[in-house]
Amino acid sequence: LSAIEKGGEAEALTYARKFDSWDGDIVVSVEEIKAAALRLSASVRADIDFAHENIRRFAEAQRATLTDMEIEMAPGFIAGQKSIPVSGAGCYAPGGRFSHVASALMTITTAKAAGVDFVAASSPPRGGQGISDEMVYAMNLAGADRILQMGGVQAIASMAFGFFGIPPVDTLAGPGNAWVAEAKRQLF
Repeated sequence: LSAIEKGGEAEALTYARKFDSWDGDIVVSVEEIKAAALRLSASVRADIDFAHENIRRFAEAQRATLTDMEIEMAPGFIAGQKSIPVSGAGCYAPGGRFSHVASALMTITTAKAAGVDFVAASSPPRGGQGISDEMVYAMNLAGADRILQMGGVQAIASMAFGFFGIPPVDTLAGPGNAWVAEAKRQLF
């Protein structure tokens, strides 16, 4: 984390090349997003759409139950609560042996439903193909504003420090291995 913070985007890219074995673009382009969707079968897209719609509906209903309130406890002493979304969220979805599409849907969709302005998403590339088509489709459908083909600590650091066109995020979400969990803990 220290090396990436000091070395910036170039250092994050060095770690991505080393640990992800990925030489392609880090940021998934609009063209790549469209192509990924076209490569998926209609039934896979329908399954992802179904899951997304249910997660979105529940998250929006849940947000609607959070009401702002104020009460005067004593003359001049006001207490209350106000729900204010953070400006940016970084959502990590594991993609080692399996693409955790559900992790992408659960984190990105709920952040968007909560009113987060900018949601970054990242998942490790797989071999020479990059992120799986299912993952790219799910991340885009859920509302990711930027998708990175990057895993591990370098992905968490890139979202936290604001690399690759991502404003520094206020919160990090999603599961991951021990290194990802520790990076999230240190950056909390």
